[in-house]
Amino acid sequence: MTSDRRTRRAHAPLLALEYFLDAERERSGASALGVFLDSEPLVVSAEESASGLLLTELLADGSTCQRDLYVHALPFGESSMKLASLDRRVGSARSVAATVERILGENIG
Repeated sequence: MTSDRRTRRAHAPLLALEYFLDAERERSGASALGVFLDSEPLVVSAEESASGLLLTELLADGSTCQRDLYVHALPFGESSMKLASLDRRVGSARSVAATVERILGENIG
């Protein structure tokens, strides 16, 4: 019998996306990772020390950030999606975007 690679499961799309971002943030070593649709925050995963910092820096266009802030603008249906990470880059922004699209399906966008 094969085991499931995921440690947490969710059937609600936003909760599933939150779980995915938590795992991706841990893999990449980023302090915070967020998905924004049309510049509105959708889901953010952050360590306690970075809680709220990602949103604050993005709203200020990162101009006051004393840490590394990485933002990838990617197409998402008829909307635009931004993937932002604090302190470290994700392995593949396109792979993360594809997973976000798969999780959300027709629920958002």
